[in-house]
Amino acid sequence: MGIINRVLLFFYTIAIALLSLGAALFCLQVVPAAYVWNEFLYLSGRWETGAVALVMFLVSIQLFGLTFSSGKKTRYDKEAVVIHGAMGDVRIAIEAIKNLVDKTTRSVHGVRDVKERVTAEVSKSSPTADPVVHIKLRVILGQENNAADVSDEIQKKVREQLTNFVGLRDVDIEITVENIANTATAKQRVV
Repeated sequence: MGIINRVLLFFYTIAIALLSLGAALFCLQVVPAAYVWNEFLYLSGRWETGAVALVMFLVSIQLFGLTFSSGKKTRYDKEAVVIHGAMGDVRIAIEAIKNLVDKTTRSVHGVRDVKERVTAEVSKSSPTADPVVHIKLRVILGQENNAADVSDEIQKKVREQLTNFVGLRDVDIEITVENIANTATAKQRVV
């Protein structure tokens, strides 16, 4: 449930609580019936009462619809990926996967710099299924190699490392070449 729906639910719950408290006070005859009838007649002839009733009806429909929806089909785990092993579940931090991807990408010949973003998509319908890891890489390549060949090699090595070390088989890798840098020149040592 999103933040807007939570706020709607909060105010809706307060309104219903106040209405039920008023009904209880009326039934216990704490408030005289003539007073309640007079206030009801006053409020029934005002357009503001109709507007508030319409808003409450729309909020009711929204919250009613949420009770029958299953929510998102997937969710993104920001902290860890759960791998289901033979002996039990293992939680692997997204940061650990990110560091592995960073080191693997930087080890490929021709990569000058890399920025990575790793997200894990977990299905709500089958929580025991393995997560799908989405990796978005923004790389800066050197001019000495073909960009397509380097991208293929990056994908191959990252998939191998994630399969061998983490056990992830379903990995989606998207590579964007941000820049192609000049060949690195050897810096002269200053003594």
